[in-house]
Amino acid sequence: MRRLRFLSICLLLLVVASLLGYLYLDREMGALHTPTSSMPFEIPPGLGAREILRLLHDRGAIGNENLAMAYLLISGQRKDLKAGEYLFDRPVTTHEVVETLVKGSVYLHKFTVPEGLTLPKVALQWEQQGFGDASSFVEAAKDSLDLLKEFEGDQPASASLEGYLFPETYFFPIRTKPRQALEAMVGRFRSVLAQLSSKAPAESWPLNIHDTVILASLVEAEAAVDDERPLIASVFLNRLKLRMLMQCDPTVIYALEMENRYQGQLRRADLKFDSPYNTYRYAGLPPGPISNPGKRSLEAAIRPAVGSDLYFVRTTEGRHTFSENLSNHNKAVTAYRAQKAPKAPTSSKKVPKARR
Repeated sequence: MRRLRFLSICLLLLVVASLLGYLYLDREMGALHTPTSSMPFEIPPGLGAREILRLLHDRGAIGNENLAMAYLLISGQRKDLKAGEYLFDRPVTTHEVVETLVKGSVYLHKFTVPEGLTLPKVALQWEQQGFGDASSFVEAAKDSLDLLKEFEGDQPASASLEGYLFPETYFFPIRTKPRQALEAMVGRFRSVLAQLSSKAPAESWPLNIHDTVILASLVEAEAAVDDERPLIASVFLNRLKLRMLMQCDPTVIYALEMENRYQGQLRRADLKFDSPYNTYRYAGLPPGPISNPGKRSLEAAIRPAVGSDLYFVRTTEGRHTFSENLSNHNKAVTAYRAQKAPKAPTSSKKVPKARR
């Protein structure tokens, strides 16, 4: 009887001690700690739980390492801490830190791609924004044509990812591979295309998917205000139907840039440059997109304005004057020159050319 009472007392003391230990551990796990730096830091792959906790302690993100280890053992999460870059820029509890690492909620870096950039210029953004070498990005794009396999029916033999890298702001973790970024960008293009298809089924589009992207890239290069995008798309489509030359200056610039021959300003002699992308020499659309267009230009190519305009000329504030015939177009060009002449009579600035 006495022995049973002793065992009961021991069991009670053990329960009380366990409860007190749990309460103490819970209190410590919930105590706030102020990290020593508000900058992101990396937990390298291959570290064990003890090494990770020491690193977190050194940065002031957790308190007692042993208590944190005890929590991991009790919760069964000792092997669940994930490597990566993390940011703790405010006071945090040890519990919050552990949960962040278990979930792998790593710090994401912003990667912004403006509308209308070519693939090489997207690659340059990749480098300038600190993600990696531009040439590696370009090479990865050449090796990633499989991302276009669902568009194979519309793709020429010389296809590239040009035009399919959707311009947007992305968020990637540290050490993101170019291939992963390319997958995200083409994936975003795919989802935007699906959104547009829900409004206008592909059967109703003036062109197939590949040619739609090409047309959208021309619109992106020429348009400066949104309400003119459908009008510009309409002009190019009207020219296409009549088998007229597109005479789109940005296609010549693109052709020259592909050969590293563009000098920053389009010259009259450049319009004779022999390239399938030169729409002053070759009728129809160029063989591929000349940039990566945004949603508004894609939508304009899918749902262009209804009209018979065949010409446009840049006027002021990025806007254009549209004309149905060459006579009216030439008048618009003359009016524009007259408007500009008093302000800069000796300017060497490029004068808009008539689109014939």
